[in-house]
Amino acid sequence: MGEGFQFIDIILLAMVAGFIALRLRSLLGRRTGEEPEHRPDGSAPHVGQPGVGDDPVAAHMDRESVVRLEANPALRKAFRAMQKVDSYFDVDAFIDGARSVYPMVLEAFWRGDREELRGLLNDDVYEDFNAAITAREEASQTAQGRVLDLADVRIEDAKLVGSVAEITVAYKAEIVLVTMNDRDEVIEGNSSDTVMVNDVWTFERDLKSSDPAWLLVATRSE
Repeated sequence: MGEGFQFIDIILLAMVAGFIALRLRSLLGRRTGEEPEHRPDGSAPHVGQPGVGDDPVAAHMDRESVVRLEANPALRKAFRAMQKVDSYFDVDAFIDGARSVYPMVLEAFWRGDREELRGLLNDDVYEDFNAAITAREEASQTAQGRVLDLADVRIEDAKLVGSVAEITVAYKAEIVLVTMNDRDEVIEGNSSDTVMVNDVWTFERDLKSSDPAWLLVATRSE
């Protein structure tokens, strides 16, 4: 009974946090000290994924259905391998998190918010972003941007090496971005014009880790 009440408390806290935050935490999993307790087998439930804490058989069937419906056989194989390592891995939940994190990373970069970026990126990508922010600051420039729409978010590649999962996501987004000097004059871009961009980001996580974090480990534009 005590464990049942504890689980209900966790669900109530999750509802207060908000659906989007939960999906993002599924993807990025930054440690806050308030994660759900580990299960007896040492794994940690992934907050925001469907079926966790409900009917485990139904949850398993839901995840298997997602894998079977994946058209790309290489992706199907990779997802099945990931589920064997982490039975709570869920493709739909991952895509929801990937959709949420894209504007979060870009807008933190445009603001120059290093603290926000630190928890979302691995060391190499963080250094690249940090160097770009530093160069902008040294030039006395600021960036003002917003992701207006995500026209497409799809998984392009997935692989598992040992227990480390790597998933590559292709984004097609509509953004507005302007660069301004220290006199608040626009030196690049136009606040009334939108631009379509195609980005490809790769996320990585050790599926055997109790830390649910998926970190951004590579980016490129097409």
